Amino acid sequence: MSEILEHRLPVDLLEKSIQSGSEYGWRQNDFLAVIEAARKLQLGIEGGLVQYVFDEGTCELYWLHYYTEDIKIGENWVNYCNRTAKEATEMFQQIIAKRNIEKEALDNFTLAKQQQENGVVLENHKLFIISFEDKKPAPVAPKNENEKEKEKGRDHRERDRGRDRDRNRDRRPKKPR
Repeated sequence: MSEILEHRLPVDLLEKSIQSGSEYGWRQNDFLAVIEAARKLQLGIEGGLVQYVFDEGTCELYWLHYYTEDIKIGENWVNYCNRTAKEATEMFQQIIAKRNIEKEALDNFTLAKQQQENGVVLENHKLFIISFEDKKPAPVAPKNENEKEKEKGRDHRERDRGRDRDRNRDRRPKKPR
């Protein structure tokens, strides 16, 4: 069984999380603290999105997301963690500043409308899902044609050397001394 990366977060932040299926989400006020804690723990931020979670179901505002770019060729892990934390933070702040999240939920989900009509405070059900990732090797630049040809030649020479060695071996059993 694989480790649940969220469990590496400080207890106070983990206790503030709300599980939505297999995902973990936080309230808007806790988002930046979670991102910063993950950065310090050298967890990469894959990103996430906005959800309203009710007992009756989940309204996933998939278009309000903060997914980060994959690790870049030659990028080390610490730089990746710092970059993804910054990217997620900037996208989160743009969503908060420029979008009316509650209105978008009401415009797109009957469940959100029903909940509001029943006196539910939607803000109390709004979550910011965050997905983390653990260290993985940085991608290697693809080999150009010259490097591929050199490798083929090297493989060919090594194979020929081995064949020559085998051919030159004395195949007769050795006489006991």
